[in-house]
Amino acid sequence: MAEETLPSEDVEEVSEEQPEEPLGKLEAELKRSKWSVFLFVGLTIAMFGFALFPMSTDVPYDGLWGAAEKDIGFVWGPSASGEDLMDVPFELEVEVVRAPSVSSNVTLEAYVLKLENCQSLEVSDFQQVAKQGDSHDYQYLSKKAPLEGESYTFEFNLDMGQHCVKVQFVNDQGNVLKENTELKAKGKLWPNQVIAGIPGFIFLSVSIYAILGMLSKRSRLNEILEEERIEQERLAAEAATAERISQGPGGAPPKSAAGPSGPPKSAAGPSGPPKQQKRSGPPKSSITAATDSSKRSGPPSANSEVKVEPAEETTSQTDDSVFEPAGNGYFYRKMADGTYEQIIYVQSEDGTYTPYEE
Repeated sequence: MAEETLPSEDVEEVSEEQPEEPLGKLEAELKRSKWSVFLFVGLTIAMFGFALFPMSTDVPYDGLWGAAEKDIGFVWGPSASGEDLMDVPFELEVEVVRAPSVSSNVTLEAYVLKLENCQSLEVSDFQQVAKQGDSHDYQYLSKKAPLEGESYTFEFNLDMGQHCVKVQFVNDQGNVLKENTELKAKGKLWPNQVIAGIPGFIFLSVSIYAILGMLSKRSRLNEILEEERIEQERLAAEAATAERISQGPGGAPPKSAAGPSGPPKSAAGPSGPPKQQKRSGPPKSSITAATDSSKRSGPPSANSEVKVEPAEETTSQTDDSVFEPAGNGYFYRKMADGTYEQIIYVQSEDGTYTPYEE
């Protein structure tokens, strides 16, 4: 099939619209990329903030029992039974306000037990299991010879379930020291670290990809805008050059003179024969020759006209100069160096150019 050709006007319109369509499309894509970056970065910040924000709890101290204990409630998380990367971090900070009077063989003990009832009588049995370290459900940490006024931090990793916390002073026989003792304990729990942390990393990866895409689109848009700026400057320079060329030579252009209205007027001849002067005696032969001459030619007729041809100065084009038309049959001469001679010329029938004289 023969290819259809578009009219020149349609081709010009298409060529003018083509740069605009990609530019507008690219600007729209860049705008969508910015909103995508804002969305995913916002979700990433929300997820990490939710994951890193701890749940705080105070563990009150009971001087009667000589221990600080509390049911911290249900700990949620995707961790399975046993120690793994999905465990929920729990940080217990204990400040020794008053230490036991016995300065030696004192141990500060901290327990986190996975129990449904923290007031059960079986708590002591589970404490012994925790000391043995055979089960991840019952955890135990200690500090030998705690000092009064110091703070100590115990870190645990918990599975999902109900947990109890207990802190106390004991001696080397395992007896709880109650007299003149006081503790301040508070815990920090991060149950959302895994639940919100994994989506946070996913949104972080998507945010990085969206940011790279946005930077690529912005770079491409800047290149197109720079090309348009260069093209506008080129068109402006071409327009200025064309305007200077249209103005002609540096001096004022010669004024256009009206052409001649007709052929030059004929000069009238003499009205009669020349008057003869009396001479004292010219030679006869001279008189005879003059008489024969007058008889042969005769006086010119009164109606006859004598054409007088003025001597014209012609200019031959021997150098690299050119004659450019100035309108109305007149020409001006452009020299080889680009300057113009301030003389108006007319062209003769033989193709030569002569200065015009009014």
